[in-house]
Amino acid sequence: MTEDTKRGLKLGRAMVMFLLAYVAVTILGTALSMGIGAAGHYPETAEPMKNQAYLIAEQFLQVLNLLVWGVFSWLYFRRPSGMLTVRQEALRLGVFWLAVALPVDFVGFVLIKNPISLSPHDFYVVQFPWIYLIYVAVFMSPLCYVMLVDRRALA
Repeated sequence: MTEDTKRGLKLGRAMVMFLLAYVAVTILGTALSMGIGAAGHYPETAEPMKNQAYLIAEQFLQVLNLLVWGVFSWLYFRRPSGMLTVRQEALRLGVFWLAVALPVDFVGFVLIKNPISLSPHDFYVVQFPWIYLIYVAVFMSPLCYVMLVDRRALA
């Protein structure tokens, strides 16, 4: 029995699913914003928080996150650890994904300067409540998946 299995969470698999989901949701979120910009003929802006297309897309990103992270929850649970109930494993997976997402977001969207980077104020205050709803979606997606697929896991 590996150390990962003893803890009830396959850390390697959880990390791979995290990375794939994170990349997918980042690409899809960017594409959504760009699509809204193209459809609405909104002008490009130098500051992301003043881009009308992004401000519209921002309202839908938590749903997009819930869907994408839900798909990767499904992929993760195709091979559950078997050491915990599915609900316990889903809770641990949600906590793990959230614990990894918080610093990755900070590094990727605040510290590293790029065309979509933001100041800490813009990221954590101006994006309120959307950024926090996204974090709730990341955390809850494994539990939502379990609730949808196996009602017995909640017993």
